[in-house]
Amino acid sequence: MEDLTKFTSEFAESVTVVTVEKDGRPNAMTAAWAVPVSHRPPLVVVHIAPQRHTHDIIMETKEFGLCILADDQMDISQHAGTISGKKVDKFSGEAMKPRPSRVIGAPVLDGCVVTMECKLEKAISMGDHTIFVGRVVAIERDPGKKPLILHRGAYYKLGEAVGKYY
Repeated sequence: MEDLTKFTSEFAESVTVVTVEKDGRPNAMTAAWAVPVSHRPPLVVVHIAPQRHTHDIIMETKEFGLCILADDQMDISQHAGTISGKKVDKFSGEAMKPRPSRVIGAPVLDGCVVTMECKLEKAISMGDHTIFVGRVVAIERDPGKKPLILHRGAYYKLGEAVGKYY
């Protein structure tokens, strides 16, 4: 039987970076499992494993940024997703360009398709991850940019539109 843990790679997903800050020290991690769940109120979820440094910071600060990366930001995904913020200041180099948020204490990233500032509504332990439900309290989007997509462990750019949903 095929390894059932690989089924998640069949979902084509926008690549997001979750940003947090505690005691004046910002951190970020790449997360592919982030989706909207409600228009009214505006809610999003991001799934984070409890062993991640970002997980504990969200639990303590009750807020996070959610940045949907643009298709020219693959290097940010790699940088934020391959080293631990417990050991390294991910914002000290050139890869990550933070900017102050309008409402939350954590920075968001510059150059993204969308940045959302979220206040934690609920944390739900589910399987090997915690589902963080965030209320979007501020949002900025750049309609000229397209998202970086992850599918089967590879990055993609969106292709041509083939129709309209609505």
